[in-house]
Amino acid sequence: DAAAAALKSGGRIIYMGAGTSGRLGVLDASECPPTFGVPHGLVVGLIAGGPGALLKAVEGAEDSQQAGEDDLVALNLQEQDLVVGLAASGRTPYVIGGLRYARQSGCTTVAVSCNPDSPIAREANIAISISVD
Repeated sequence: DAAAAALKSGGRIIYMGAGTSGRLGVLDASECPPTFGVPHGLVVGLIAGGPGALLKAVEGAEDSQQAGEDDLVALNLQEQDLVVGLAASGRTPYVIGGLRYARQSGCTTVAVSCNPDSPIAREANIAISISVD
């Protein structure tokens, strides 16, 4: 519902994550235009360390909360946007910083992790926790 509301209000869906979580967000964003016929840029994927981190790990890129904020600033984040933070551990600083900035900017925020009481869950309006036993 939150994603539909963001799109209806002229906003975007922005995924952000590091490592595999970031790659999955970029993958989903890249599949939305051909699969659903939406314009490029309506669904965006951000990965800590930038596009080069898709092909080769950028060690330490996930450790900066400021980098998460900076990447959203570079996208000209608007309050209609929905920001989805992806982190299996739920404690990736890049994602924490991005979600915090997005929430302070008036965006709806979503956290997806495998930890129900994670730092990213506490930064989000909506927390989705996937149980892995």
